[in-house]
Formats: sequence, C-alpha cells, structure tokens
Amino acid sequence: MTAKSMTGYGKIMTGNDICDLKVEMKSVNSRYFDCNVRMPRMFNFMEITLKNALKDILVRGKVDVNIDLKLKKQQFKPVLRTDAVESYLSIFTELKEKYGVHGEIKLEHMLSFNDILESEEADDMGQLLAEFVLTGLNTCAMEMNAMREQEGVNLADDIKSRLDILKSIASDVDKSREDVYAYWLDKFTKRMAEFGVDAEDRIVQEAAVMSEKADISEEVTRIYSHVEQFRKIIDTEDQSGKKLDFMCQELNREFNTIGSKSGKTDIINNVVQAKSEIEKIREQVQNLI
Repeated sequence: MTAKSMTGYGKIMTGNDICDLKVEMKSVNSRYFDCNVRMPRMFNFMEITLKNALKDILVRGKVDVNIDLKLKKQQFKPVLRTDAVESYLSIFTELKEKYGVHGEIKLEHMLSFNDILESEEADDMGQLLAEFVLTGLNTCAMEMNAMREQEGVNLADDIKSRLDILKSIASDVDKSREDVYAYWLDKFTKRMAEFGVDAEDRIVQEAAVMSEKADISEEVTRIYSHVEQFRKIIDTEDQSGKKLDFMCQELNREFNTIGSKSGKTDIINNVVQAKSEIEKIREQVQNLI
C-alpha cells in the first residue's frame, strides 16, 4: 500500500466496429467523492452506474469526466407499422368513395403521420455500447489512478523530509529543556538584584516551581511518537489523508503546549519553526486520499 494523491489526469481513445470512444478525466482534492460526468444523452441511464464504478477506484476527490462517442453504425432502424398504414389507406379510400373526394393518395400524405414508423434498436447495440463505455471508463480511471499513486509517492517523500525536520526540532527542544532550572534561577536572581533583595532560598524555590511548570518532557515524547505513527500510516495505508490531517492537529497541539509552557527564546523560536513545517505538511496531506 502507498499514499495516493487526489490530483490526477487520465485520457484514453479506443474504438471497435460500432463506435469510436474518447474518455478524459481529471481530479483535484476534495473532502468527499464528488463526480461530474458529461456524456451523450443516450447514456444518461448509466450515470449512477458510472459514478459508482469511479468511486470504487478513485475513492475521494472532485472528478470531472468527459465521454465522447461517435457511432459507426446506426443504432436504431425505422420499422413500418403496416397495420397503421392499412388503417389510413382504408380511411382515405372510404373518404373518396363516400364523399366524392378526388385525387391520388401519395407517399407524402402517408409520411405526415408519425405513427406509421417506429424505431427499433439494431442488434442489442445499446447494451453493447453501454458495456464498451463502462470498460473504457474503468480503463481511464485506472490510468489516472496510476498517476495519482506516483504523485502520492512524491507527496509522501516531501512529507517524510519535513517529519525529519520536526524530529530534529523536537531534539533541539529536548536539549534546551535540560538547563531550564538554571534559566529560571538566573532570571529570578537578576530580578531580585534589581530590587536590591537577597532571598536566595525564595529564589531557589521559585526557580524550582517554574522549572517544574515548564517541564515539556511529556510533550517531546508524544511528538516523537506522533512522528513515528505518521510515518507508519503514510507507508501502510492507501487512504491515509483524513488520519494524517488529524495527526497534524495533534503535532500542532503538542508544540503549542511547549510554546505556552516555556519562556526560553530558543524554544519559542523552535516552536515557530515547527508550526511552519506542520502547516506545510498539512497542505500536502490535504491532497492525499
């Protein structure tokens, strides 16, 4: 399994002894499966079938499909209703005899009546055309799906490189927290000195309290875990977009918590950088199925 992009394009041109067929489709990202099919009106009865077939293959995305078909044979042939012709001839003959109407009964007179001709489908052509169109549609969708898979590989590679950056940032944050007690001790000592106060015990106590409040070891551990889970999902699930979008929210939450806990400038800068990378990851994730 591999991550798949929702962006893709497919086109096929094929034919047989009864028609030439061209199918073209493109897709972009969408929260759900949304499909618009443009095709000859003779296939309107197949719209639901065609959309369901596409959904089985493409799963998610906004998909636009254009089907163009040119017939090589006549689909319907005219059939003469002899009973209707005989009825009209009988009436015309009766009019001439009964009312003394003069003139010949001509072909154009008969053809002015719509019900003397019917259309009959030739050789189950409608069913053959429907099957050919469905096969062509599936072929085109599989072609586009292959393109989506390749695009998914490219997106996954980019996302993984950014996950490496997040892991590196988390490592820097983890190192910065090691001297958090010294940071607060120095900060309180300088502040008390500004006021000319010597309260070493109180300073040590406050520094200990603040360093405990600023402890971000749990958040860092969860970030490492989220990054590994992110990699596992993207490598093993072909419908990973929604899960990975949720994982982006979780990563963002952990770095936000670190930022709110810590007052150290270098940690704040790391958080800002991490949030920027997460936003770029999220933009890529939203293109995945």
